[in-house]
Amino acid sequence: DGDWVWVESHHKRVRCQCRFSEAVEPGTVWTWNAIGKAAGAWGLSPKANESQQGFLLNHIISEELPPHEHGDHISNSDPVTGQAAWYDVSVRVYKASADEPNQTSPQFKPMKPLPGMVKKRRKWQAYFAGMFEK
Repeated sequence: DGDWVWVESHHKRVRCQCRFSEAVEPGTVWTWNAIGKAAGAWGLSPKANESQQGFLLNHIISEELPPHEHGDHISNSDPVTGQAAWYDVSVRVYKASADEPNQTSPQFKPMKPLPGMVKKRRKWQAYFAGMFEK
């Protein structure tokens, strides 16, 4: 409970922290949806918890189903909501090595601010932000 583990599908794998719960069906891996954020995204610092401890299961699923008689490029998603089909992928879970970093994997270079994003304001600037905009 609390150990760093690898969650691996036939596509790829992610390293994340594991917790055990009696509220989840035995043999099921469950996660919050979209808890991982890239460093620099949303104005996050490169060391923000969301980029170091959060993760996305999107890395272990395929965007498309394998080619078959109904077509070569069929989305691997819920047909009603369009939600990625992470809910039906089989995975193997195993403990990460002690010499591996205590952070999620994969990790990416921090994102640069997009055009129009404001830099971090000082406290007094944040207080007045938006009060005098046209």
